[in-house]
Amino acid sequence: MPRLIVPITCVLVSLALAPLAASAQVQETPFNRCVTEALNSPNPESQIFALSRAKNLARQGAEAANGGLEFYRAEASMHAPVRESPCTANENGSWTFTFKGNRPGESVMSIETTVTIDPKDWQILVDYNGPVR
Repeated sequence: MPRLIVPITCVLVSLALAPLAASAQVQETPFNRCVTEALNSPNPESQIFALSRAKNLARQGAEAANGGLEFYRAEASMHAPVRESPCTANENGSWTFTFKGNRPGESVMSIETTVTIDPKDWQILVDYNGPVR
């Protein structure tokens, strides 16, 4: 019986601390506000869907501005769930995504792109596309 106490205690402690570890991984960043505002909106499911669409349009805008997928790959966050995307909510209701990318096969992110998406008309505006600042 004493041999079981230590493993059982370890499992119970791990289970008790798991929520703390998970919450410690969430970083408070300015782009979390895009998702927070969407979740707090009157129609959160629709807003999260719209935000996800905006993220995809921003990535596609960067791909087009850099010659297509043959020449450019956006950072992983632009392919991840929208809560991981570098988004800033603007006063006028648009969203701005600022992210990095590179040529396929390169490991260093050398291109920075800032794209603003207006969900009223889904216009894609590439604000900046150049060397990482």
